[in-house]
Amino acid sequence: MAEQAEFKLEIPVVLDVAAVAKRLRTGRMGDRLGDMALELAEKAREIARPLGIYRIAHPKIIDNATVEIDGVPFKSKVLQKLLQGRDSVYPFIVTVGKELDNLPIPPQEMMKQFALDGIKTAALVNAVDYLASYISEKYNIPRYALLNPGEIEDFTIGEQKPLFSLFKDPQSQIGVSLTAGGVMRPIKSRSGFIFANESGFLSCQLCTQLKCPGRRAKYDPELQKQYLA
Repeated sequence: MAEQAEFKLEIPVVLDVAAVAKRLRTGRMGDRLGDMALELAEKAREIARPLGIYRIAHPKIIDNATVEIDGVPFKSKVLQKLLQGRDSVYPFIVTVGKELDNLPIPPQEMMKQFALDGIKTAALVNAVDYLASYISEKYNIPRYALLNPGEIEDFTIGEQKPLFSLFKDPQSQIGVSLTAGGVMRPIKSRSGFIFANESGFLSCQLCTQLKCPGRRAKYDPELQKQYLA
């Protein structure tokens, strides 16, 4: 297989701090957590350096549970159904980076660490959204969807390894590495596929983690049955 071009993207820091603070302002210590998030937000904006890499790849359906992407096999009934009839798919890796991990917060200040984690999560979500919108505009994809290894049972965290193999060296490109267990470092990183999708598919529809704070759509058991049939 010929070496494919990879594209690196510097991503602007976009933080909806009010939304983060509102999410944290629950429970007995909520007000303090919300205040801490507001306090940390400005510093986070100054030092965070989100980065992303992506490339253009081509899927080939092998069977009802396998799709090859530029010759690399992935096991997932859902992914193969979503990529049927598609000429292109866009593998990506995005990270908030290590800068926020280096903020001088003592380990014993658990509440402040928790508030910072909320900020980092929001920054990562926005970074992925930015990359997806960038790809949508650049390659004229009016409607698109994303799927990330580990977010649904059918597409396990183990698929991180073949996904990373589609890139030459994510560590040198954007500072992201993969552990033997399939966990990305830094933790606030995400990998996956972006692809054209006219149906309005959202992976949350197949996710059984009902209390996930990042949920964007209700779990749909009937839709899950269709994709796993």
